[in-house]
Amino acid sequence: MFSNETGLFKQTKAAKFLPHIILAPILAIIFMIVGQLIGVIMFSLLSPLVHDSIAKSLFYLSFTFLFISLLVFAWVKFIEKRDISSLGFCKENFIKKYLLGFVFGFIMFTAVIVLLSITGHVVVDKNPVIPVGISALSSIFIILPGWIIQSGTEEVVTRGWLMNVIGARYNVPIGLFVSSSLFGLLHIFNQNVSIIAIMNIILVGIFFGLYVIRTHNLWGACGLHCAWNWAQGNIFGLEVSGSSLGTGSLLKLNLTGAQWFTGGAFGPEAGFATTIILLMGIVIVFVMLKKKSSL
Repeated sequence: MFSNETGLFKQTKAAKFLPHIILAPILAIIFMIVGQLIGVIMFSLLSPLVHDSIAKSLFYLSFTFLFISLLVFAWVKFIEKRDISSLGFCKENFIKKYLLGFVFGFIMFTAVIVLLSITGHVVVDKNPVIPVGISALSSIFIILPGWIIQSGTEEVVTRGWLMNVIGARYNVPIGLFVSSSLFGLLHIFNQNVSIIAIMNIILVGIFFGLYVIRTHNLWGACGLHCAWNWAQGNIFGLEVSGSSLGTGSLLKLNLTGAQWFTGGAFGPEAGFATTIILLMGIVIVFVMLKKKSSL
C-alpha cells in the first residue's frame, strides 16, 4: 500500500541526487523564503502600476508564491536532473483531475460549514465591511487565479517535492509524516495561530498526501487545496489560516461560540469542527488506498 516502487516515488528514484532527510526540509524552507523574497521585491516594483485593490491582491498572492514553484522546478531540472512532470504533473486528463480535486475540496470545506451551522456556531454578518453577494461576484472570480498559484505552490513544495524525495530515498510513511509536519510548521507564525490550528494543518497535509499517493498525481491535491482556500475566504467570507484578503465573498459568515470548536480569529482551520471533517476525509482516502492496493 505504501510502496516507493510505484507511482511518483518510483519516478523520483530516477533522480541523480536525493537530499538527506535532514537537508530536504531545510531546502524546502529555503525555497519558500527565497522565492517569497523575490516575489515581494517584484510586487513592490510593479504594484505602483496597479491601482485596483482587487488586482493588487491578485498580484500579491501570485507573485509571493509563483517564484517558489520556479525555484523548485529549477532544482528538480538542474540538480536532481529529472523531469518536472515527476512532481506529479502528468499530462493525461490533467484538467479533469484538477477539477475533481477542486470539487472534493469544495465539498469538504462546505461540510465544515454545515457542521458549524447545525451546532449553532456560525451566523451571517448583517453589516459586512467587504463586498458581499452579487456586488462581489467579479472579485470572487478575479482572485481565483491567485489561489490557484498559491495552493499549487504549497503542493509543489510539500507533496510534489518533499514527500516524494523523502519517500523515494527512505519510505513513504516517513515522507508523508515529514512533509505534513513541515506543512503545519510553515503556518506557525500566522496571526492568531493555536495548537489546534497547527494540528489541523498537519492533518490537512496528511489528507492531501494520501490523496496524492492514491491518485499518483499532484493535480487533484492542487485542486483540493485551491477550493478549500477559495471557499473559505471568498465563498463564506472567513479567515484563511489567520489571514483575510478582504476582496469580497459570496457570503460573510461570523464564527460564534467556543473558539476550540470554531477556530476563532484564525478561522475554521483552528477549530475542532474542522478536525472532525479532516479525520473523516483521511479515513475515506485511506480506505480507498487500501482497497486499491488489495486489487
